[in-house]
Amino acid sequence: MSFSQRASKWANAALVVTVSSKDFDSLNFYGPLAGVEFQREFERRAATMGGGNFVVPVQTVTDFLENKLSGASVPPSSYRMGVKNASLHNLFPSYITEALQNSISMFDKELPGFISSNALLHGV
Repeated sequence: MSFSQRASKWANAALVVTVSSKDFDSLNFYGPLAGVEFQREFERRAATMGGGNFVVPVQTVTDFLENKLSGASVPPSSYRMGVKNASLHNLFPSYITEALQNSISMFDKELPGFISSNALLHGV
């Protein structure tokens, strides 16, 4: 990750979870724009958890995997608008957090060190 010349100390990765129309239905979102409403729901939740002003809820990878929240402080982040320590288990439904947990564990097998208390997961 870099803001300029790839000279940043940060490395960013995205984790993606597949969702389907059944997932939209579970939150009572129907029709051709159900997926958009599904996304907006989690963006609203993240905004509330962050406290507003585009502050993003974050959790260390180790805490996320253990479903716990350690202290109020978190490692520094590249996100310029600010971050707030929060349980991402409260942001997403359990099937999404479980899929993310499995993905992270699989990443760590392929790329040892991916799981770290210095690594942050940023909410939507």
